[in-house]
Amino acid sequence: MNRLLILAAAFAVLLGATGGAAWWFVIREDNKLATSAPDIPGDLVDATASPAGTATATQDAAGGDSVTYQINGDLSEAAYFVDEELASVGLPSTAKGTTDEVEGRFALTGDGGALASEGTSSFTVDLRNLTSDKSMRDRRVQEALETSQFPTATFTISSVTGYDPAITEGEEQSLQLTGTLELHGVQREVTWDVKAKREGNVISALATLTVSFADFDITAPTFAGLVSIADEATLQVQLIAQAA
Repeated sequence: MNRLLILAAAFAVLLGATGGAAWWFVIREDNKLATSAPDIPGDLVDATASPAGTATATQDAAGGDSVTYQINGDLSEAAYFVDEELASVGLPSTAKGTTDEVEGRFALTGDGGALASEGTSSFTVDLRNLTSDKSMRDRRVQEALETSQFPTATFTISSVTGYDPAITEGEEQSLQLTGTLELHGVQREVTWDVKAKREGNVISALATLTVSFADFDITAPTFAGLVSIADEATLQVQLIAQAA
């Protein structure tokens, strides 16, 4: 009898461990950061390369050519990633919330390697429709960001570093965008790490930045069943912009 009880207990422990492993490796959503710029649809490249869609360079104040690239909201996305632990799971995981409400434009020199001397280069994310896999989390995120008062986040670029004009068109390269991020009514200078490529008159970019909640006066969201949450978030913006 004792042997049966011991075997039953061992089986229960094994089942629990197996179930936890199954959740970790199979059932849980794998919220990983993107690692490369999004693919550019071939039809978009073809459309912008046609005579009707070819970009027209204008003269900036310094006398050089400049081209304005408009963000394509249908093909762009912003996301946050925050490490957390849920009581129902008992293991650490990464929460992800996304929105496709991204807009903005970039005024670049003719070769696309630097900011034009005139025109504002920025992108804005509407935070009110950030959506994750839990509606309760989404409500708490909205409360933490106070989106009724601060509905958007805007990044205005002041400088671009790391661009290598020798890299072949269509190949990805790494660079940095420095500027001012306005989030939750707070403005701070930040630098995004960027993976970018250009095909014809279309630019694709993945921008990544880690921010502390405290730096933007944000109280980390909490909800029933949440055991712990990190004090920082990683932000990613995937952009596709085409010459205006």
